[in-house]
Amino acid sequence: MTLLAQVKTEAEDVPANEMRPVRINIQGTDGIGKSTFGAGAPSPIFIQAEDGLNFIKDVPRFPKADQWNDIIAQITTLATEDHTFRTLVLDTTDAACLLAEARVCEKNNWESIETPGYGKGFTAVRECWVKLIEGLSWLHTQKNMNIILLSHVHIRPFNDPSHDSYDRWEMRCQKNVNALIKDWVDFNLFANYETNMVKEGSKKTRGVSYGNRFLFTKFAAAHDAKSRVNLPARIDFSWDSFAQHYTAALAAPSTKTNK
Repeated sequence: MTLLAQVKTEAEDVPANEMRPVRINIQGTDGIGKSTFGAGAPSPIFIQAEDGLNFIKDVPRFPKADQWNDIIAQITTLATEDHTFRTLVLDTTDAACLLAEARVCEKNNWESIETPGYGKGFTAVRECWVKLIEGLSWLHTQKNMNIILLSHVHIRPFNDPSHDSYDRWEMRCQKNVNALIKDWVDFNLFANYETNMVKEGSKKTRGVSYGNRFLFTKFAAAHDAKSRVNLPARIDFSWDSFAQHYTAALAAPSTKTNK
């Protein structure tokens, strides 16, 4: 059979209205509800790089990973043993990054990740993540599992070459790992509270939060985001809401991707 004879569309593989396994990164501040989002996904199991599930009951979880090799062993277990889990949640990427840094420093007898200089330590951490993502990709394609990464954010200055510099929300991992994650996932979504600006006097304004939490799916000056299907710019912050909009986008006559 020639290569051209093997060409086919995605629609031939999966019905348009059937939800396919997804790879998602959820960015958000502490306590916004990232772990709750992951717990709402189908048949989840958590890899805990930090203590983020203390107040979420009845959710399967591996023992807390105290070192990088624990994370790799847990992914390997899901890849090699029979199970009924449909979603893997990594909580959180930044905590996992710290474990990767510790592993690299221990392996090379470095005092800190900056000891070797010239960015070599950060390159070694990225190589750890490349191998981790290879394992996650195998679970996604061979075990048909959803992969949900949870990521804390903090405010960093952004030097925009076409405008004045400004502050924006960024993931807490080192930059080359952030880029690796954002390239790999299908959905890089930003969770935040609904905030409106209220004017006080002639010059001063302040932000007012109404407590409503949303997932933002489009890139903005204040945060990164992407979606490989046409989702609304803002959706309710829950797995059910995401799944509803995702399946609707797949069933739409002409779904365009945003890469």
